[in-house]
Amino acid sequence: MLGILRHRTMREGLWVAMGQLLTAIAGLVSIRVMTELLPVDEYGRFTLLVGVSALVLGLVATPKLQAVLRFYSDAKTQGRITSLRNVAKRQIGQQVAIAAVLLTIVGALVAIFTKQLWFTGALIAFLLIVEAARSFELMLLNAARRQRSAALVQAADAWIKPIFAICMVLLLGATSEAALCGSIIGGVLVVVLMYKAVMVEGLGIGSESDATTDRISKIQLAEIGQSIRRYALPLAPLAVFGWFSGMGDRYVIAGMLSMSDVGLYAAAYGLASRPFLMLSGIIEQTLRPVLHEAVASGDRRSINSAKRKMVLMMTAGAVLGVICFMVLSDLAVKIFMAHSYHAAADLMPWIAFGYAFLSISSMYSRICYAFDATGSILKLTVASGLTGVLVLVPAAMIYGLRGAVVAVPIRFAVELILSYVFSSRAEENYFSKIADGSAVVP
Repeated sequence: MLGILRHRTMREGLWVAMGQLLTAIAGLVSIRVMTELLPVDEYGRFTLLVGVSALVLGLVATPKLQAVLRFYSDAKTQGRITSLRNVAKRQIGQQVAIAAVLLTIVGALVAIFTKQLWFTGALIAFLLIVEAARSFELMLLNAARRQRSAALVQAADAWIKPIFAICMVLLLGATSEAALCGSIIGGVLVVVLMYKAVMVEGLGIGSESDATTDRISKIQLAEIGQSIRRYALPLAPLAVFGWFSGMGDRYVIAGMLSMSDVGLYAAAYGLASRPFLMLSGIIEQTLRPVLHEAVASGDRRSINSAKRKMVLMMTAGAVLGVICFMVLSDLAVKIFMAHSYHAAADLMPWIAFGYAFLSISSMYSRICYAFDATGSILKLTVASGLTGVLVLVPAAMIYGLRGAVVAVPIRFAVELILSYVFSSRAEENYFSKIADGSAVVP
């Protein structure tokens, strides 16, 4: 039985690796073409607009998506997958709709007092809707361990949206709004592809044999909804601090320095983070569902095995990534960025160093998720965000853009230390609750 599980995990890992590789290549090609087409300041503005959508997505959708991933194995055991999916979709849909309306209104009001286009807020709202739908379908595929389909549609997402963004920039002009329009159009096509993949895999509404779905009571549905909300609640403020930890530095740089500095920073960040994101994506998509299944079964041996593999694989990859960027930053920038962005080469080793810490930390964070310690994740992200602010602001004030990048490894080193401590506590507390019968599952 163990051999079968290992074979399945390896097969899934190969599909995930292929998807992540295609995604990484698409990202590199996108950076190269977009930096050729967009001026540095417009590229910076584009990243800021996308960042607003990411913030709102993190607030209204991501916490519930994490709950779906966490409770999928439990729901499968109980014959409640369809119920879990429907309840989560309804909750996410309602919150996304409200957020989209507010974004449109706020965007129009901001445009009255600035020189921004009146429809920029509406574009961000449309991007939010598309990204929420995409994330939901992808989470279903990952939770169900349909890694082949997940890999293919994720790779399609990585290629289709930049292609449409490039086309719209060529058609409408070198502006951030044009790139945003292209991303939205491409995103709609990706959502259609992901929905088809979900249906083909038998995870669509009405397509799955869910033995108890017809007999589940309103009370039981309410309990599922409450479990989702309880799990997701600490993750809502987490989204704000998490967003600031990952995106907030761009807005600080925009306020303290210039939009061109934002463009250089974003380009360097996008290139230096790519290998780490690829590897962490492979590890997470392959082993995180395995970890959740092990936790659901209570098998300590399987839990320890999944944890060990996640951390060791990520650590080895992170060390190799740092070495590569210390040696090859100049060459990478010359190959993958336009000439006007070549100053980004000096920034990339610092960002790579920071991402090495962050990628290892993310493995420990996923362990916290598996043991329902979302409160610990909140503490971790708050501490990381505060560290970032305390270091970033004075460093950028004194040393400019170079000071801003030095803050990256400091912030994520703190996050790594804390994530290790919190994950160890989370596991201990979880099994203590199991022992006294207080652990809660949907």
